[in-house]
Amino acid sequence: MQESTREIRRQRAVESLGVIDSDRNPRLDRITRMARAIFGVPMSSVTVLDNQRALFLGRDGFDVPVVGRHDTPCHLVIDSGEIISAEDAAADARFDHIEPFRANGLGFYLGHPLLDGSGNVVGSFCVMGFEPRHLDAEQMSEFEDLAAWAQSELLADAEAASASATQQALLPAEPLEIDDVHVEGVCLPSLSVGGDYFDYGVVGRQVHVAVGDVMGKGVGAAILGSSVRAACRAAVPTVTDNRLLGTAVDRIERAVIGDLQRTGSFVTYFHAVLDLDTDELSYVDAGSGLALVVRADGSVEQLMGSDLPLGLEAQTHETHTIVLLPGDRLVVMSDGVLDVLDDENGWLAEVGGIVARSGDAERSDAPDLVDAIALLARDRIARDDVTLLVLDRRP
Repeated sequence: MQESTREIRRQRAVESLGVIDSDRNPRLDRITRMARAIFGVPMSSVTVLDNQRALFLGRDGFDVPVVGRHDTPCHLVIDSGEIISAEDAAADARFDHIEPFRANGLGFYLGHPLLDGSGNVVGSFCVMGFEPRHLDAEQMSEFEDLAAWAQSELLADAEAASASATQQALLPAEPLEIDDVHVEGVCLPSLSVGGDYFDYGVVGRQVHVAVGDVMGKGVGAAILGSSVRAACRAAVPTVTDNRLLGTAVDRIERAVIGDLQRTGSFVTYFHAVLDLDTDELSYVDAGSGLALVVRADGSVEQLMGSDLPLGLEAQTHETHTIVLLPGDRLVVMSDGVLDVLDDENGWLAEVGGIVARSGDAERSDAPDLVDAIALLARDRIARDDVTLLVLDRRP
């Protein structure tokens, strides 16, 4: 492969990692700290080359985040794709052009290439010292183990960031506004991705909202959540009568029940349809139990259903219908919200109070409900995915 083609591939591989605009990585910092301690060297880094920049995404012993590509010997590792070892760098001509290395009086360098899943060299893990030295076979084995760990962390971080961005992109991009209705939501996975999701949209004069919570967390739950979302998107246009919403949820369950049973999982699911012409809100609650209506007068009603979560067994879903008038608010949550409340057993009153405060026009400092729950989730470090959806009928 020609050098220019190789460099183009390498740069594209770096960009696909999604790390060139990120700050230092604490997990990579931990590896460089361990390397300094194990080998007794003053400096260690995990370096990624972005065109003519060298980014020290992990570093210990110095605090320079970025230098020119040719101002670090790590470019020798990345350009060659080989381990570069200089036991006495002062006598090694390969280091003559690296002015910062010479200016700092460094005399030892050992760098290991870091590869992506396709074998492209995207970075270097290195240790540096002032005095010439030699690593024996056991020390080299330890160094290679640390390099493998650094490579794994670098790729895992990039994969997690990409998965998180993809999942967030599948959520509604902006709040929904139609007539006197405002709908918005938030989904905060406890890991990089999660099994919660929310969705909303309009079909004719009907506003649909849905919240799903797949059992478990992480990538597996996220995959199943995407399947439920796709089935929901396919079923929504078939709802021509809001009172027959249950038949649409029947179709959603039939579409995903095989996948859920094969993976030993299930989904708590809430779906509601507001008819803008009749003020009727029809809903199906499949094992959720975490939906409420806060009336314009401040009273709070929990919306209940007796259906099982999706995926346990095929069932006929019951449609419930209430009236949702201007000034009323529908709030739907996943159970991760309970984890960040003061009293998860008294969640109905607590959430109702937060809703009332967020809708208090006389309190300019009162946070929006979605923002209030998001702040709680971040401040209290939620142990589960946190999802909240609000349908607000403005008076």
